[in-house]
Amino acid sequence: MAQNYLSGPDSPQINAFLAATGWNLKKVMKQLKSEVKLSLIQMFEIILTCIFPKMNLSC
Repeated sequence: MAQNYLSGPDSPQINAFLAATGWNLKKVMKQLKSEVKLSLIQMFEIILTCIFPKMNLSC
Protein backbone atom coordinates (compact mmCIF):
# COMPACT_ATOMS: atom_id res chain seq x y z
CA MET A 1 0.00 0.00 0.00
CA ALA A 2 1.04 3.61 -0.42
CA GLN A 3 2.03 5.94 2.37
CA ASN A 4 -0.53 6.32 5.17
CA TYR A 5 -1.50 10.00 5.61
CA LEU A 6 -3.94 9.35 8.48
CA SER A 7 -2.96 10.01 12.07
CA GLY A 8 -3.91 8.31 15.30
CA PRO A 9 -3.70 4.84 16.76
CA ASP A 10 -6.37 3.41 14.41
CA SER A 11 -4.86 4.87 11.24
CA PRO A 12 -3.35 1.60 9.90
CA GLN A 13 -6.70 -0.18 10.23
CA ILE A 14 -8.59 2.73 8.65
CA ASN A 15 -6.09 2.90 5.81
CA ALA A 16 -6.38 -0.83 5.13
CA PHE A 17 -10.19 -0.62 5.23
CA LEU A 18 -10.24 2.29 2.76
CA ALA A 19 -7.80 0.55 0.44
CA ALA A 20 -9.89 -2.64 0.45
CA THR A 21 -13.06 -0.63 -0.14
CA GLY A 22 -11.48 1.12 -3.13
CA TRP A 23 -10.28 -2.21 -4.56
CA ASN A 24 -13.75 -3.79 -4.22
CA LEU A 25 -15.42 -0.72 -5.72
CA LYS A 26 -13.10 -0.93 -8.71
CA LYS A 27 -14.03 -4.60 -9.24
CA VAL A 28 -17.76 -3.86 -8.97
CA MET A 29 -17.52 -0.96 -11.41
CA LYS A 30 -15.66 -3.14 -13.92
CA GLN A 31 -18.35 -5.83 -13.70
CA LEU A 32 -21.13 -3.24 -13.99
CA LYS A 33 -19.46 -1.73 -17.05
CA SER A 34 -19.35 -5.09 -18.81
CA GLU A 35 -22.99 -5.86 -17.94
CA VAL A 36 -24.19 -2.46 -19.19
CA LYS A 37 -22.16 -2.88 -22.38
CA LEU A 38 -23.70 -6.32 -22.98
CA SER A 39 -27.26 -5.08 -22.40
CA LEU A 40 -26.71 -2.13 -24.74
CA ILE A 41 -25.48 -4.47 -27.46
CA GLN A 42 -28.52 -6.70 -26.98
CA MET A 43 -30.92 -3.72 -27.13
CA PHE A 44 -29.19 -2.47 -30.28
CA GLU A 45 -29.58 -5.87 -31.92
CA ILE A 46 -33.29 -5.95 -31.02
CA ILE A 47 -33.81 -2.47 -32.46
CA LEU A 48 -32.00 -3.41 -35.66
CA THR A 49 -34.07 -6.56 -36.11
CA CYS A 50 -37.25 -4.50 -35.66
CA ILE A 51 -36.13 -1.95 -38.23
CA PHE A 52 -34.67 -4.44 -40.70
CA PRO A 53 -36.54 -7.71 -40.08
CA LYS A 54 -35.51 -9.45 -43.34
CA MET A 55 -31.77 -8.69 -43.11
CA ASN A 56 -29.51 -11.40 -41.78
CA LEU A 57 -27.11 -9.49 -39.50
CA SER A 58 -25.12 -12.48 -38.34
CA CYS A 59 -21.76 -12.93 -40.05
